[in-house]
Amino acid sequence: DYVHRRIAELKSDFTLRVLLCHVDIEDNASALLFLNDLCVKNNMTLILSWSDEEAARYIETLKAFDGTDTSAIEKRDHTTQMEQVAHALASVRSVNKTDAGQLLNQFGCWKNIVGASVDELSVCPGLGPKKVRRLYEAFRKPFSREAAKRRKEREKDANEREDSKNVDDDNKQVTEGDDKKASA
Repeated sequence: DYVHRRIAELKSDFTLRVLLCHVDIEDNASALLFLNDLCVKNNMTLILSWSDEEAARYIETLKAFDGTDTSAIEKRDHTTQMEQVAHALASVRSVNKTDAGQLLNQFGCWKNIVGASVDELSVCPGLGPKKVRRLYEAFRKPFSREAAKRRKEREKDANEREDSKNVDDDNKQVTEGDDKKASA
């Protein structure tokens, strides 16, 4: 009843309506499901805390940002070419903005980074073998699964042809060896 009464007192006076709930019971699934449903129906944000300290941090944070505009948390557009390149590089798994900056300093432009060999990428400070491999593969592997599947099939066919050629060469050498033994 307490929560219903407090929500009724709020009416629609505020644009941000938060229900901060400190979870301190073991069997909390049904109570949290009820509160979640209540918040959705009343256009509220449900925040759960699992300790008094966590609840206090949420309150402090909400109070600190009270009255500020949303620009601090909004997605920023990458306006310069360097920002766009850094953003693209950082989208490769485990490569961060600092690594992107190092790559840009080392290679100067996107084209040089994409065209770099594994050895050239390895020279860049802060890039270990795993990051270098992921970057190199990101620039050279196909994006779609279908293209990757076709590439693997081509590689498999090429390997089979190579294996077949090697077997033929081995058989030819054995046959030539037998011919030499027979003529001797």
